[in-house]
Amino acid sequence: ETDDVKWMEIAEASMKEMEIYAAHGPSNYKHKLLLLQAESAFLYGEDNDAAKLYDSAIKAADDNGFIQDQAVACERAGIFHMKRGNTSTASHYYGQAHNAYLKLGAEKKAS
Repeated sequence: ETDDVKWMEIAEASMKEMEIYAAHGPSNYKHKLLLLQAESAFLYGEDNDAAKLYDSAIKAADDNGFIQDQAVACERAGIFHMKRGNTSTASHYYGQAHNAYLKLGAEKKAS
């Protein structure tokens, strides 16, 4: 078993566990599940799904006041779009991440 397969199995198990948490406490966990699903779609090359899932994760984190998770989701969405060659879209997400990190007082992370 290669390391890639091992990590993919761990990721799948983590997402299944997060699905349970999200079902019982959606305001606390749904955005985290959506981000994990976005990352999975990104890794599997499911670009349309990944883009939608990143946006859903960002909105869910924002709706429930998880600025730190919103910042991470924005940053990851920026990385996704940059790797796809969408620099202007990536810049938008990086800007959102920057602003969220500043709201948290994480000036060094934001710079």
